[in-house]
Amino acid sequence: ALAENKCTKQRFTGFTMVQPTVSTDNANNDALQTLINGDADAMWVYADQAKNYQCGDGVTPNWDCNLWGGFGTTFAYIQTGLFGHAKAGTTLAMSKKGSGLAEILNPCIDKFLLTKDYYDACKKHGFEDSCFENEHFPTATVTDLVWEKPTDQLTTTCADGYCPCPSV
Repeated sequence: ALAENKCTKQRFTGFTMVQPTVSTDNANNDALQTLINGDADAMWVYADQAKNYQCGDGVTPNWDCNLWGGFGTTFAYIQTGLFGHAKAGTTLAMSKKGSGLAEILNPCIDKFLLTKDYYDACKKHGFEDSCFENEHFPTATVTDLVWEKPTDQLTTTCADGYCPCPSV
């Protein structure tokens, strides 16, 4: 694996990737249900996914609210802050190695990240806490997001949904 275990400071090894054993119209539901059913020992998902999948007033979910409502009771994250494998955690474009696409896109992305339009897009979609801040973000938006902290820096418990490193 390309990511480092934040508790052992070693890369993850000795695992086998498995396909979900459940099939619905939502891949995250499928992966979590596979975990809950005991057909997998862990799943790889954004560390804010469970928070984003909580249901409540004003939410029109396309996911299983009961399943994801088990956050902190039925399931919890055992690793967070794994950013070594990707810049910002999302692949915006894929191309053949050496194609030069990155050299074309990266300057455009870097330029856009500095604009008010970028801030406005983040605000419109409720991602102010997850976006890269620029001069257009109010300084009061800076928060300490638990899912962005490396596991070895967590002060939470599994009941909070984010397990710290085990004591040794």
